[in-house]
Amino acid sequence: MLIDVLAGRDSRSAASWGAFHFARSPSPGEEIEIDGTFAVVTKAWHRPDIYYKGAKFVILVDDPVSNIRSERQIREDAEAIA
Repeated sequence: MLIDVLAGRDSRSAASWGAFHFARSPSPGEEIEIDGTFAVVTKAWHRPDIYYKGAKFVILVDDPVSNIRSERQIREDAEAIA
């Protein structure tokens, strides 16, 4: 599924991060990873009013966390090894 990703505090002032393919649409509160950068989805919506080829679904993410793995992922990996 092709999804437009916007990064920022709200949808009006957010900057486009690009359009990316996802196996399913991410839900608000879910952490996503794009090219090694982690961010949390704050809002997700369908744009049926868009009549061109391209994404019909949009997610808004907070400002990217970092280019390293999230602390939660590191903790989960450590628990899996133990």
